[in-house]
Amino acid sequence: MMANDIEKITMVDKANMLDGLARFPEQIKEALTIAEAVQRFNFLKIDNVVVAGMGGSAISGDIMLSLFRDKLDVPLIVNREYDLPKWVNKDTLVICISYSGNTDETLSSFKIASQKKCKILCNKSKYKYKK
Repeated sequence: MMANDIEKITMVDKANMLDGLARFPEQIKEALTIAEAVQRFNFLKIDNVVVAGMGGSAISGDIMLSLFRDKLDVPLIVNREYDLPKWVNKDTLVICISYSGNTDETLSSFKIASQKKCKILCNKSKYKYKK
């Protein structure tokens, strides 16, 4: 298959991931703009950080872990499970990331984090959670 055969690519790439990859630099610039404009959270006590996500959404947690490994004063883990570690509590920051907004594992982790009264950050998705 030729890389420029759009019809064949479209048949295989149902989620249009090629376009998403092509727009990645633009998405990074947009993320930085959003980060600069967002209200800053002042969490006084954070004992550990959990990034909950799957696939590409979880990769951001892997990148954070790699970049800040020697700079973080608290443990950071990437969670790709339906549940959270037993030690997660009210002093845990849980960052839930789901591109679609419908990732079962991430939604399950979010629910558990809410029940455990964790500090939670989530990405805003174009999709809505359906109970």
